[in-house]
This record gives sequence, structure tokens and C-alpha cells, in this order.
Amino acid sequence: MAEILFWSALGLLMYIYVLYPLLLWMGNRFFSRKVTPDSDFLPGVSLIVAAYNEEAVIGKKLENSLEIDYPADRLEIIVAADGCEDGTHEIVESFADRGVILNKVTPRGGKTRALNLTIPAAANDIIVLSDANAMYAPDSIRQLVAWLKDPAVGGVTGDVQILNEGEEFGDSEGMYYKYERFIQQCESDLGSIVGVDGAMYAFKRAYFRAPSNEIILDDFVTSMNIVNQGQRVLYNPRALAYENATPSVRQEFRRKARIAAGGMQALLKGEGLPGLTQLREWWMYLSHKLLRWFTSLFMLVALVSNFFLLGDPLWNTLFGIQMVFYGISFFGMVFGRFDLPSLLKIPFYFCMVNTAILWGLFKGLLGLQKVTWKKADRDLVSVPPK
Repeated sequence: MAEILFWSALGLLMYIYVLYPLLLWMGNRFFSRKVTPDSDFLPGVSLIVAAYNEEAVIGKKLENSLEIDYPADRLEIIVAADGCEDGTHEIVESFADRGVILNKVTPRGGKTRALNLTIPAAANDIIVLSDANAMYAPDSIRQLVAWLKDPAVGGVTGDVQILNEGEEFGDSEGMYYKYERFIQQCESDLGSIVGVDGAMYAFKRAYFRAPSNEIILDDFVTSMNIVNQGQRVLYNPRALAYENATPSVRQEFRRKARIAAGGMQALLKGEGLPGLTQLREWWMYLSHKLLRWFTSLFMLVALVSNFFLLGDPLWNTLFGIQMVFYGISFFGMVFGRFDLPSLLKIPFYFCMVNTAILWGLFKGLLGLQKVTWKKADRDLVSVPPK
């Protein structure tokens, strides 16, 4: 039984992180469905920025939004302010003479509710949703909407890059994002991605199906609702935004746990799931999301089952490899604030993220995660010059 448990856990881990990306890559060699963007397609766009107590960054975000290279008469900028208690409202109102619209949502009810109450009031047929701390490259919206000319494409997300990789574990977070982007690119070319980056995504308003107000992962459910209607949601690496890494392990743990809790909540509520006949999308959902949520559990099963098999050279070696990995992870946790090589930080980041996900699943199952969010303390960023 211990052998069966070990090889099953190891096999699932290998499938999630190695075989699934490999199968995606191989599938794209034969079944790629790449879209040809139309750079002349410039429809009316409503850029909606979700904000809760964002006085530290909202001014810079609005300046960044007003500098986007898109026809001013076709770009509407709205701030969906969810019960802000700081100076966010006043800062946004100071941009009113430049066309920025403030939608005050009270009382505070969470990001999903704020967006659900704001999107119907938007003037345009293309909606772009953004976080307040994500700074867009000048051509970002052009890049997003260029792919929406295709009638089979209902949504597009971009590449939100991590800039301050020198933060505590920012380089590891950056490498994790690059791995995720590779998978997203393969999923996009093959069909549709599983979830978007909430800091930057666009969609056709006609396919917007509002998530329940209590949904935690509004971006995931919104994009998967588009997929559920038979539309593709794609990843465009040319649409760029920038943000800083989460400044502390504690805040990153909390953020990842919230995402996992939101994923479990959506699953239990039956929201954000592919259609019953969408077999390819179900395969991607199960492989990229559902199975990965249980990585920590598979790792624990592999370690414990291996322990009960000690005595044989093979099992001793396998156990030793696992202990080295966890030893490096512990070293990265203790000395993570120092300038260590990335290879010494990645095991800790991997373990920390997956432990946070397991804790988030527990919170999601018991309904312990609140829909209102406590944002990470990210610093201001500037868009790097091309």
C-alpha cells in the first residue's frame, strides 16, 4: 500500500508540473488555433479600475491610464471604489475634468459586487478590468482589443510582469509567473486559458455573465463564464502591465490562500466551470487548477509513504532527495531576505505557495474566506521604457 501511495502521489506531481505542460506543447504542434490580431480594430473601450483604499497608488494609476495610446474619444475610464475609507474618492474626483468617472459603491461588499454594479453602467461594448497597482504599457489596450475582432474570441488577458524581483522572494515569484505564462500560452494556442490575470483582461460585454456577489475570484469566474458560452479566452504576451512583487512572505501566503479559497468556493457553488460537453476545457481545468490545488497533499503522501519504505537503497535515495529539497526550502525560509541564488529560493517559494493553497482550500470548504479583500502593500511602479 505504501508503494502504491508513493508512486501515485509522485505520478500526479509529475503529471501536473511536467507531463501536462509537455502535452500542451505537443498538442500545439498539431492542433494550434492561433488568432491573427487586427491592429486597426479600435472599438469603444471602458477601462474599469477596481479600488479599495488605494490612495497610495490610484493617482499614479489614473495618470498611467490617461497616457495609454488609444483614441481618447473611444476610451472611458471608470474607478469602481468599493467602500473606500481613505482619500481614494477625493483623488479620483480630482481627475473628473479629464474624463475619469468615479462609481462609489457603498457599503463595502467586495470586488465582485463593485464590478457587478459598475460594468452595466459602462458606455462601451469592450470592457477592460484592471487592478489599481498595475501600470499598463502605452499600447496595452490596443494589443488586447486587436484579438477581439475575431468572432470566436470573447476575452483576452495580458502579461503582468513582476518588476522588483529583488524583494524577499520576488525573483522566485517572477520565475513562477514565467512558468505560468508558458502554460497559458500553450492553452491559449490550443483553445482557451483557464482563468485570467485580474490585473489585466478585456472581454466583450455581450458575453459578460455576472458572478454571484459573494464570489471571491471574480476574474476567474468571469473569464470561465465566457468560455462556458463557447467563446475563447486567450493570452496575449504583447499586452504588458507591470507591478511589484508582494513585499513579504506573510502577505504572499495570505494572497495565495485567498485565491485557493476562491477557487474552491467557485467549485462548490458550481460557478466558473466549463460546459458539460467542453471536454478539452475540462481537461485543462482539472490539470491546471483542480489537481494543482492538492500539490501539498500529494507531497505529504509521497514523504510519509516513503518513510515507511526505508531500508531499501532505492527508497533511501528517494527519501534523501526529498529531504534535501525540504532542507533547501527551510534554508530559503530562514535566509530569504538575503541575496541568495534563485535556486535556493525556489524550493521555499514552491512549498510556501502550495501550503498556502492547501490552507486556502480548507478555508474555502468551510466558508471561512471573506469576499472583501485585504490588499497587499505593493509599492508604486513605473512602466519601463521600451
